[in-house]
Amino acid sequence: MPLGCIVSTQPEVPRATSPASDVAATVVLILVFVAILSLVANWSDWTTALQDEVAEIPSLAAVQQQQQQGSGSESLLLVGTDPDGRVGAIALVAVADDEPDSLTVIPTSLFDLLPGYGDFPLADAVAFEGPELARIAVANALGTRVDRVAQFPPGRLGSALNNPIDIELQEPVVLTDEGGNLIQIADAGAGSYDGALAERLLVERGESGQVNWLERQAAVWRGVLDNLSTDSSAAARILGDGPAAVTLGRAAAAGEVVILLVPVTPVAVAGADDGFQLAQTDVAAFVADRLAHLALGSAERPRVEVLNGNGEVLTTRSVVEALVAAGFHVIKTDNAENFEFEETVVISQGRDNLDAAEAAAGILGVRMVQLEVVAPSGVVDLSIIVGQDIATLRS
Repeated sequence: MPLGCIVSTQPEVPRATSPASDVAATVVLILVFVAILSLVANWSDWTTALQDEVAEIPSLAAVQQQQQQGSGSESLLLVGTDPDGRVGAIALVAVADDEPDSLTVIPTSLFDLLPGYGDFPLADAVAFEGPELARIAVANALGTRVDRVAQFPPGRLGSALNNPIDIELQEPVVLTDEGGNLIQIADAGAGSYDGALAERLLVERGESGQVNWLERQAAVWRGVLDNLSTDSSAAARILGDGPAAVTLGRAAAAGEVVILLVPVTPVAVAGADDGFQLAQTDVAAFVADRLAHLALGSAERPRVEVLNGNGEVLTTRSVVEALVAAGFHVIKTDNAENFEFEETVVISQGRDNLDAAEAAAGILGVRMVQLEVVAPSGVVDLSIIVGQDIATLRS
């Protein structure tokens, strides 16, 4: 694998602890406790360890395997960084035996839940933890499987492509050079570009508005896929030898990849550049129409808030991952009213959500389900307070 390329497959789904007498026979829990001497100094160590702590739920894994085998379906999240090391491009590649292959362009400025951290632009996922966090965030936001994620560093894409790359742009592209001067690097209309310039068009926004940059990225991805279709080894030069390159190569070889834009609406965020947010009704329709073979469930996903009730660092992270993989939509992570919860509690917000609450409890391997009928939340269907029986990391 080329140095600097990060490839991560979808990890096994984590489960919670529970007294042995209360855990179903099919649920096996593996907990790995990682000592944290310093939050900053050990950031990469404990976030990597967090990804390794998860254990498999056999029934859920079997369902996912059947889904993938049944349709020959797989997906790959591509994450590209710009020369400053910031995330500049995110796209979801989806291939299936019985559906058109597609590449869905996702704005890096999409504000959504980064599990365990809160609402931030999707681009911040890599800075907080790495591309694996981006994988889980996209799966949660769209309600789709994201089987693996691959991050390519600056220069990798451009150097791997055969010149020229044909791209049709809707507007001229103006970027800032090293001296702070504005320079036009591309004209509107059809043009041919070398790999390095094509990569800049993809990952550097420049003076373009958010919407125009998103449309430009779609055009560049089209040129990149067309270019890859002429060279069977190019995908491996970008992502290294492995499943990620195989998925990308499979899509490119098809020659008829549909380029899609995830349905978003512009949003102004205080203290940040303008970005986008998802309209969940539109997203559900989009997935049903375009990515049905990746959908985590056919029904409307139960809305969940996951609250930290034990005070441990990132204790909600693995819980979110398990719920998302099972078809729940986690819309909030936060602290509980206190950190004294010994056992994890699943709260059904109204009687209509009791079945979903019991299903969530089964997934997490916890025994306590409560029903809120006096003043149920109108925002979420379930509330989960993570207790001391699910301590992901211990200091």
